[in-house]
Amino acid sequence: MLPLSFNIKATNIELSPELREFVERRFLSLAGLIALDDPTLKVQIEVGRTTHHHEKGDIFRAEFNIRSRRGTFRAVAERSDIHTAISDARDELETGLGRAKGRYISFLRRSRRAVKEMLRGWYGTGKKYVRVPRFKMPRMPRFKVPSIKWKWWKK
Repeated sequence: MLPLSFNIKATNIELSPELREFVERRFLSLAGLIALDDPTLKVQIEVGRTTHHHEKGDIFRAEFNIRSRRGTFRAVAERSDIHTAISDARDELETGLGRAKGRYISFLRRSRRAVKEMLRGWYGTGKKYVRVPRFKMPRMPRFKVPSIKWKWWKK
């Protein structure tokens, strides 16, 4: 499922249905890193040719711009093939989104730890994990209980 605001722009080339489908498939493979159902998500993808004059070299360009609640992510790749440029830009975007997700998860863990320390009363003391001494029960003196053997069958 594509987001509500999803634009693909072709510059200096014709956007064929096959190329459009390839771009959509490559973008949807990032679904684990982006909340596609987010209403604030805006995706702009630009694919194209940088020049008509040159025939060799890095003449194809792919650019991904993603704006969401988590921030703005941008990836650009210039290659000699349009499909390679799209794949490389997608890989660069995946790296950035993975880092952002890792930072967010780390932030959640730190904040949970801080709340837990606040509840325990350690917040701001600089102590990370404090072992609380357990209360030891005093050792009871051992004594022998006389064994009683009932021989009810021998009465």
